[in-house]
Amino acid sequence: MLLTKTKHFLLILLFVSLTSCATTKVDEFYNQLAPLIEEKDISGAVGFVSDFYNGADKYNKLLYSLELGYLSHADKNYKDSNTAFENAKLLYSLKDYTPTIFNNDSLLPKYYQGEDYEMAYTNVFCALNYIKLRKKNEAAVEARQANNLFNKIKLTDETAVYKDDPFVRYFMGIIYENAGYLNDAMVSYKIALRAYSDYNLSGVSVPQDLINNLYTLYRYYALSSEADTLKIKYPKTQKTDLVDNGNLIIINYNGLAPKKVTEIKNVPIDDAWQKYYNINNDYRHKVIREFRLQQISAAFPKYEKYDNKIKSFVVEVVNMEDPKQKFSSASYVATDIGKIMEKTLEQNYKMTFYSRINGYVIGMKEIEEIRISYEQQRRDILKQNMLKETKRKLLEDLRKETVSKISDIKTNLENVNSVDLKSWRSLPATINMAQINLKPAKYTGTIKYLDIYGNIVETKDFKIKIRKGRNRFVIAIS
Repeated sequence: MLLTKTKHFLLILLFVSLTSCATTKVDEFYNQLAPLIEEKDISGAVGFVSDFYNGADKYNKLLYSLELGYLSHADKNYKDSNTAFENAKLLYSLKDYTPTIFNNDSLLPKYYQGEDYEMAYTNVFCALNYIKLRKKNEAAVEARQANNLFNKIKLTDETAVYKDDPFVRYFMGIIYENAGYLNDAMVSYKIALRAYSDYNLSGVSVPQDLINNLYTLYRYYALSSEADTLKIKYPKTQKTDLVDNGNLIIINYNGLAPKKVTEIKNVPIDDAWQKYYNINNDYRHKVIREFRLQQISAAFPKYEKYDNKIKSFVVEVVNMEDPKQKFSSASYVATDIGKIMEKTLEQNYKMTFYSRINGYVIGMKEIEEIRISYEQQRRDILKQNMLKETKRKLLEDLRKETVSKISDIKTNLENVNSVDLKSWRSLPATINMAQINLKPAKYTGTIKYLDIYGNIVETKDFKIKIRKGRNRFVIAIS
């Protein structure tokens, strides 16, 4: 019994020592970072994260690396962004180093180990960084890394919710095409098209641009049968000029992905005991009486969405040498990262409720031991030959100490309802895209951001030079 209790208290001490500093640090981090992100003060956010990063706690270094990587990317510090993201990839590769010593994952004092979808989108941002740094071959390496990631997930984790990502496959097809790896691009587009049916956690429609790009490559490689089949299934399919023209591709990071918050679920104690615990049923009534339990509560993480007025955009471009040549394209949602986050959020009701009830059972047994010890010590004091006042003082001190111990157990059980709320907070809610195939020339362009009713919320002007057979990427943040 003594060994069991010692182990229990050692685990509690370990939990406290590992989590107190790390939790305080990450709370401090987000209390200061969140307002900067929400106010779109990207430069301020980069400065804060950069200063915080070097002295940050090791438990959440991966999380800080992801934040620094994306914010630097959004602030056009592409080299610094890739440095941070490469560090995140390294830390992610070590994700299995945490011992699991607690039943309830919400109480586990673990390092932030990252999510598979976070690594896939890290490849997307890194690829764009390399594009902006004019390193198209390095960008193609990111495409291969994403492919390796999805292959690994499918081979090693049959229970994974996130196994592939149609947008990432589609985007990496663009990256391959931009680097001149047209066969790799065609394969990636084919996988993307299939993934929009089989692995579409974000629930978005297949982009017509993806279909057009695949159709164009089928025609380029004289794969007439595949091209005709695609055209029959998607009648609006059109061939683009892959050789003489270039593509203008708008990548719009729209809004903020949802943040994790705590949600409390309450279940009648009898129902919870039968459904989630179903052991020590004879002990149940003691626990219910001792703690006056009518229901059992358990905390779970959930995502809370941010409001965002902007829902889409329209891009318009004009040939600077011939203003009569005007082109436009409406955007489409290429991926909904917020939905991916929601669908991959694990909520293990059985394990969490089991852990909560088991905590009360352990607490009840500790209280019983405290009371047994109290009665034994009380008898020992009463047997001793001493002054009545001294004996009364000892008995009162013993009673107060016993009451305090029991009260501490009950208070700790009431306060144990906490969950891990860490998540990559600067991620965009959605990535919207538009693509226009243009003749080589210099263009002025305008991005018109629209609300749900099609009203213009704000505009952004840009200039771009389109070269023969080349893609030009414009990153827009709204």
